[in-house]
Amino acid sequence: MRRHASTVSAAPPMRLTGRRVVLTGASGGIGAQAARLFAREGADIALLARSEHGLHAARQAVEAEGRTGHAIAVDVGDRLSIEAAVNEAADRLGGIDVFVSNAGSAGWGPFEKMTPEDFDRTVEVNFTGAVNAIRAALPHLHASGGTILATVSVAGKVPVPLLSPYVAAKHALRGFLGALRIELRNQGSNVRVCMLHPGPIATPYYDNATSAIDVQPQPLRSTYRPEVVAQALVECAVRPRAEVTVGGSAVALSLAMTFARPLSDLILATYGVWGATSKREAKRPGMLWEASGTGNARGTHGGRRSAWTALRLRTARLLRSS
Repeated sequence: MRRHASTVSAAPPMRLTGRRVVLTGASGGIGAQAARLFAREGADIALLARSEHGLHAARQAVEAEGRTGHAIAVDVGDRLSIEAAVNEAADRLGGIDVFVSNAGSAGWGPFEKMTPEDFDRTVEVNFTGAVNAIRAALPHLHASGGTILATVSVAGKVPVPLLSPYVAAKHALRGFLGALRIELRNQGSNVRVCMLHPGPIATPYYDNATSAIDVQPQPLRSTYRPEVVAQALVECAVRPRAEVTVGGSAVALSLAMTFARPLSDLILATYGVWGATSKREAKRPGMLWEASGTGNARGTHGGRRSAWTALRLRTARLLRSS
């Protein structure tokens, strides 16, 4: 009697089985979604962020995928604390194969209305904090021949208005990581450095940003789902690339900055300002000064998938539901 082929599709093979991942900014947004996807690929994960509530939710999501999650509450902007947290993560995991620098926070609004404290805190988290975390992770990555993945931003290439400290920090981070990659190559190191540059992503950032004026920001269009960046992080862990711009609109804006500067400046000076300004009352004190992660990846704004990023990374996973 002939057997009929099974109509049940086999689950795709896990590509990161047993890999040890340390992920900052894990309590919400891109980080919370990335934790779930890394676990789905077989990785064990140390989750780092300020919000204990958000970390608990992220750890539960990892464990629901059958992997081990370690939650470590830490302020990335505190050098001694983040160094201790990264080393604790390495101890719990038995080493680090992939270090994901993803923590981010921002002051938003016109530069002249932003307090010096908000400006400095933004740079402290997005640049100095990332540098300190990577410094702590490097000895463990040298031992494993591992990979650094960094969620940078299209703001590391484009002077996005109303985000001057964030833009400054992301430009600095991109420069630092590029220089580090070249130094590691000169040393003959097996450690890889990968940067992702997302365009606007529909995370809770826009609901929680610290505003210098009376209203909250809102994302410019097109806005992409946090799953797009999270999946791109996974793809770069599987097959490292030096730099990947996430989202076709981010690619278009980056190209316009290079080849059509007067036009891109006009777009940013007009739509880049009024399109980012909502009518919602500002939230105080905002994410710079209080933990905001709840374990949710998406905020209150819509988002879409990215065919461009799927093509760039040669994977259909970016077009599937998570």
